[in-house]
Amino acid sequence: MTNLSPEVHCDTFKNVHLVSPLLHAYEFITRANNHINEYEFLEEYARNRAWHFNLSKIKSFLKHRENAIVITCPNERIEWVNKGFTRMTGYGAYEAIGKFPNFLQGIETSEVIRKEIREKLTIKTSFSGEVLNYRKDGEQYLCKVDILPIFNNDKVLCNFIALEREVN
Repeated sequence: MTNLSPEVHCDTFKNVHLVSPLLHAYEFITRANNHINEYEFLEEYARNRAWHFNLSKIKSFLKHRENAIVITCPNERIEWVNKGFTRMTGYGAYEAIGKFPNFLQGIETSEVIRKEIREKLTIKTSFSGEVLNYRKDGEQYLCKVDILPIFNNDKVLCNFIALEREVN
């Protein structure tokens, strides 16, 4: 455990590149609680990580409050979810961060789809399809998912972003 003096503040670590997904998640949570809207937050996060990605696709997606966004680290652990994720799944951000997104899948989720997702993410390419997921209360729902790899300006994978909407 690191002992920090009382003079050390969050700003001290502003330019430190964190390795742990949970530390990234903590950064996401603390920034998101500063009452900036989700899109502004994502713009800032993308700028800080030098994402080579057009965020305008997300802006229109966020207009629908029920749509979910999940951002994972390259190892696929959840770093951030938007409020739409909580509305869709019943899980709060604090319950999802640090987990793998497949915690939403269950016994009836197609093994073919699971395998396709794993294969696409392993080769750092996009996945688009429908996945049977489970809410916190156990209710099933069909979800249209687009998972995109996010590279930085040096063409290094830095995140995956999943855009999810429930299919009625």
